[in-house]
Amino acid sequence: MSIDLRQLRVLVAVDDERSFTAAADRLGMSQASVSRSLASLEHELGTALMHRTTRRVEPTDAGIAFTATARRVLAELDRAVTEARGERSVVRIGYAWAALGAHTTPVLRAWNRAHPATPLRLVRINRRDAGLVDGLVDLAVVRHPVERSDLDSELVGVEPRMVVLPVDHPLADRDAVGLAELVPFLVAVDRHTGTTSAALWTSAGLEAPSMTETGDVEEWLDLIAAGDAIGVTAEATAHQSPRPGVVFVRIQDAPPIEVHLAWHRQYRHPEATKVARAIRAAYDGAVLT
Repeated sequence: MSIDLRQLRVLVAVDDERSFTAAADRLGMSQASVSRSLASLEHELGTALMHRTTRRVEPTDAGIAFTATARRVLAELDRAVTEARGERSVVRIGYAWAALGAHTTPVLRAWNRAHPATPLRLVRINRRDAGLVDGLVDLAVVRHPVERSDLDSELVGVEPRMVVLPVDHPLADRDAVGLAELVPFLVAVDRHTGTTSAALWTSAGLEAPSMTETGDVEEWLDLIAAGDAIGVTAEATAHQSPRPGVVFVRIQDAPPIEVHLAWHRQYRHPEATKVARAIRAAYDGAVLT
């Protein structure tokens, strides 16, 4: 089998752009060359990687899996070349909503001062894995159990839960509220990455409130600010996404949310342990070094 790096870069570009024309522009190639390169790769693999239509290009099931591997292979190669040249190698950290909350800026500044050759860069991707499975990031901050067998994670902190209310809500002036007090209200949850479910109430022996799904944190906050729903989230959201028209109030009887740093088990980034230690120190209130 003869697969070259150009074929992998073409595949990734086509997957990103979902267009042969846009992929060709990005790579500085002709559209015909992009098409031939992808066709050659599919011939080598013996399977189609992309569905082609007159309007759009979409990956097949095999294409989704192989493109994820191609991204990681290219990332590993780029990192090795960067290290061999003595250049800076950016560590991409994915997150869906809140990054590290109030700890985000202190962690980034302290790490980047101490490790100028491997600076941290945050990438917001509203997926449950924050782009880790597809190789879009090197590490990911997640606030739910990592259940995939190809991923691993380490607990780096915990955060209290907050209820998010429109400013004129009857509970908005409270210092803290209980879960039972939220049952009468419609609760907005993110269908992709949310940490809130009916189990938060039923596990405490309470009736679950009615729920409505939203697409991402901006849509979620807009719905709450408009007075159409309330939300439950980690404390970090209050720091990362403050919004006029909403208030954050502590939930006094809800279990805390665990914060994990995750990585791909087969492609564990060499800085994973150090990054996890730095984040954990921030949550523990220790001095970063």
